[in-house]
Order: sequence, then structure tokens, then C-alpha cells
Amino acid sequence: MIIDRERYWKNVRKEKQNNDLFLIYLDEVRLKSDQGNDIKLPEQLADEIVREWSKDGKISTIKNSFFTKFCFSATDTTEQQREFVLNRLVDYGNCDPICYIASEPIKLHLKQEKLYGPLIDWVEKFLSIKLNIGTGLLFIEQPPINADIIKKYLKEFDNFHLTAIHELTKSLGSLFTCIAIYKNVVSPDLAWEVANVEDNFRIEVWGEVEEEMWKKKVDFDHFKYLVRILQKI
Repeated sequence: MIIDRERYWKNVRKEKQNNDLFLIYLDEVRLKSDQGNDIKLPEQLADEIVREWSKDGKISTIKNSFFTKFCFSATDTTEQQREFVLNRLVDYGNCDPICYIASEPIKLHLKQEKLYGPLIDWVEKFLSIKLNIGTGLLFIEQPPINADIIKKYLKEFDNFHLTAIHELTKSLGSLFTCIAIYKNVVSPDLAWEVANVEDNFRIEVWGEVEEEMWKKKVDFDHFKYLVRILQKI
């Protein structure tokens, strides 16, 4: 049986490298990922890791802390995993929810038009693509060239940025809304409103369900953590 060890180090510190990235040390031992890779981080993210590893508790619990779990995952990303994430994000772009505007009820239709319209215009200009927009639930075919353009843009990101964008896209359900946050085109609060416009409309009509509201709060807290990561890398 493997015994889950308690924290054994006294001090946690960051140490700057020549490339403006920071290594993390537990006493004099360099922190490494699960795959044995050095954890090299921007300063703000390094500060979060120092904070998490300065807490008392079992090592497994510390490793499951939000920022540590993210940093380990991004550090250990293989080329095969990176390619998988790139293709997943392209898939999101090929069926992004901002391309689907409800035809009715009219109040929801107008709300989605108001929220989605500026995002659609910005994405088309920023990525130099054309988005096909529909009002039904059936899949809307996008121009084939879009996928190549989106993937080319995403390939420029390092593993930390790509992992953060992937997780934030999953949280929002929308690649384009995620990119808009990254480029400071929309605020996190507005992005969350865009992602939840249908749920919010349903609540307006039918009222709140306690269990759903609890889950929504948990999801929103997770989303805010992901935004913090994107702001720190």
C-alpha cells in the first residue's frame, strides 16, 4: 500500500530564470510534474503555486489544488495530446453556439442577436473568416477554410495558453467567446452571460430550480478560476 505522505518541506520559494520564467523549490528540491518535468511558470502563476504548496496537508491534496493541477497538466502535455486539443478546439469553432440563434420565442431571439451579433462581427474580422448563422437546431455547415484558419491561429499558443483556452472553452461551450475574453474584447461577466443566455431566459420564464442554481454557482466559480489562469500566463 502506498502511504499518502504529509508535507515534509519547511519553505517554498520561486527562483527566476533567464527567460523570465520561475522554478519552484520545496526547501532546496526543485518541484517537478508527475512526469518528472521542471515546472517553469510566469511570475503570477508561480506565486499561486508557492501559495498552494505552502499549505499544510497531504501531498495528493496539494497536487489536486486548482493551479497546481493545471500547471502539472500543461507541463506534461505531449505532442499527441496537444494535437488532440487543437482538433477539439477546431471542432468547437465548427459548431460554436454563437452561430445558432433561436427563431422563437422572440424575446430570446432578440437577446441572442444582441449578445451574439457583436461577437460574430469581431470574430469574422479578427480571424478573417466567414461564419454561417442559422436559427434552427440542425448542424450548420461552416466554410471548410475556417478550420484551417482557426487551427493555424491556435498552433501559435504554448501549452499553457492552449490548455487554458481549452478548459475555458469547455466551460463556456464556445471557442469564439473564449478567444474574445483572451483578447479583452468582452469582460468575463459578459462572456458568462453569453454562454448562459438560454438558461437565464428559461429561469426568467419558469423560475429557479435549487439544484440547478447550486450547480450553476459551482460552474461559475470554476469559470472564474480559469479566467484567472488566462490572466496570469
